[in-house]
Formats: sequence, C-alpha cells, structure tokens
Amino acid sequence: MHASMSKQPTSEPGSDEWRGMTPRERGLTEPMVDEVFGLLADWRRRAVCRYFADSATPTAAVTTIATAVAQRGTGRAGITDTEVSTVREALVEEHLPHLDRAGVLDFDERSESVRYWGQPTVEKWAEHADELSR
Repeated sequence: MHASMSKQPTSEPGSDEWRGMTPRERGLTEPMVDEVFGLLADWRRRAVCRYFADSATPTAAVTTIATAVAQRGTGRAGITDTEVSTVREALVEEHLPHLDRAGVLDFDERSESVRYWGQPTVEKWAEHADELSR
C-alpha cells in the first residue's frame, strides 16, 4: 500500500505525530483480547478506564485521576495525601504511559493531563473485572 493511500501515522505511538489524533485516525482497530487483558491486568489501569467511562468529560488532570483511583483502591472516600501520592507516582511512571502506548488515552507528561479516547471493549472488560474483584 502506498503511504499516500493510508492515513496511518508513519511514526510510533506516543510520538508527536500521534498526539491529538483519534484512534480511528491512527488506524487502530478494536483491541485484540490478549491486548485488552494485558491492559487491564493491573487494577490501577482498570480504575483509570472506569474513571473515564463513568465521567462526563474526556480530559482530566493526573492528580484528579490519582485521587479517584486511590478511592477506588481503598474503597473509601476519605484517603490520605500519601495514598494519593503513591497512586499518582505509579500512574505517571507506569500505568498512564502503558495506556497511552496502547492508544486508549493520551498522557501529556509536561502538563500532567490525560485525554481519554474511549474504547468500549476495554470499558466492558474493566467493568466486568471490577464486578469479579469486589
């Protein structure tokens, strides 16, 4: 296929070329089952997907997401700054970049903001895993 016939970016996920593109513009299709399970293998990544699936907005600051994830992880609304900080660090260093590479969201490290693109398959399995782990 000629490059001009494809709208797929020529660089790797996470590059500047991919920033701001929707998954459809990136040429991504529904994730394969193994990819979905890999993405959702950690409770924090599931919690991030559930946060956005339940939210009315597709964007949020990392601290806001970390607070919601910490609350989901502890099962209580009253959480400490230390709990939020621990979750925030794990999100920034590992989980948000993982979800970004998969094309589920865009994580901007400089502004510490996240834009969620929505992925019904991921959301469905994250919800199912949450129900099983309660």
